[in-house]
Amino acid sequence: MTKKILLVFTVFIFALCLTYAALYLKNNRALEFIDKLAVSESLEQSIQWLVNNEEKILDDNNGMLWWMLKRSAEITRDYRILKLYKAYKAKYIDGNPNNVWRALFIPYSNINLNRYDLRAFPDYNLYFLYGLTCNKDYAKREIIQKQMRTDFCPTEHPISPACVTHQLMGLQFRIMRQCGNKDAMLSQSRELQDMIFKQLQWDIRVVDVYLQRVLMLIDTGASERVKNQWVQNILNQQSADGGWGPYQSLIEIGGDKAIGFYGKGIKIVKPKTNLHATAQGVLIMSLLASMEGEVIDMADSKGRSKHF
Repeated sequence: MTKKILLVFTVFIFALCLTYAALYLKNNRALEFIDKLAVSESLEQSIQWLVNNEEKILDDNNGMLWWMLKRSAEITRDYRILKLYKAYKAKYIDGNPNNVWRALFIPYSNINLNRYDLRAFPDYNLYFLYGLTCNKDYAKREIIQKQMRTDFCPTEHPISPACVTHQLMGLQFRIMRQCGNKDAMLSQSRELQDMIFKQLQWDIRVVDVYLQRVLMLIDTGASERVKNQWVQNILNQQSADGGWGPYQSLIEIGGDKAIGFYGKGIKIVKPKTNLHATAQGVLIMSLLASMEGEVIDMADSKGRSKHF
C-alpha cells in the first residue's frame, strides 16, 4: 500500500513538473513581433467594456485605477475614457478637498498627511502617498524607510505577488516629485525592474499581477525588456466582453466554472472581468498603440513613459 501511494505521489509530482515546464516554455517562447492592429482592436474592445460597465465602475473609488484611466485618456485622447474619468473626478475629487488621493489627479496638491488616520492603509499605499507628497514627516516613518530598500519585498512580503510592482510604483512617484537622490532612485528602479523581469519569466499565471508587471516595465522605461510573447499572452487573455479579470481559466468544468490560476495559486472559479485588471490592460494597450510603426517589437521599444 505504501509503495502504491508513493508511486501515485511520484506520478502526480512528475505530471505537475511537466505541466509547468510546458507552460514556462509557452510563456517565454520567441515571438517576432506584435500585430499593431491586434493592439488597436484590443484597446477598442477594452474601452467598450468601460463604457458598458460605466455605472458599476463609477462605484469603485480606487484612485490608482482611475489614475491609470486618466493616463490612458491623455495618451489616446479618447473622449469616452475622458468622459468616464471626468465623471469619477466630479464624484470623488472635485467636491471633496479632503480626499487623500487628490495628489494623484491634481499634482502638487497641498495634502497634509498628518491630518489623516491612515492606520488601515496597506504599507504600499502609504509609500504611494509619500511619493506623491514628499512629506518630510512621513519620510521618517519606519514603514516608509523600509520601502526605500530594495530588500523590502523579500524581507517583509516574500509571498506577495504584487509587492515589487507596488514598490516600483511608489518609487516612480518619488522620482516624479524629485523626492530623494536621483541617482540612487534610478539605480533602485533598475533593480526592481530586474526583479519584475524574473517574476514574468517564472510566474506563468496570466492574471492581474501579470498585467501589472508588464505595465510597470513599459511605463518605467524598460519596455525593451518585455518579451513580445508576454504582450501576446495578455492579448490572448482578454475576455470576449473586452475586459480582463483576476483569473486565468485552464480547464472548464461546467456551470460557467473553471479550474484556473488566480493571484495566490489555483482554485475553481467563475471567471469574471473587473476594473482592477481592465484598467491596467487599457493603459498597457494605450501605451502600445501610441508606439510608432505597423508592428510592435518590444526589443526595439526603448522610449520612456511620457508620464515618468
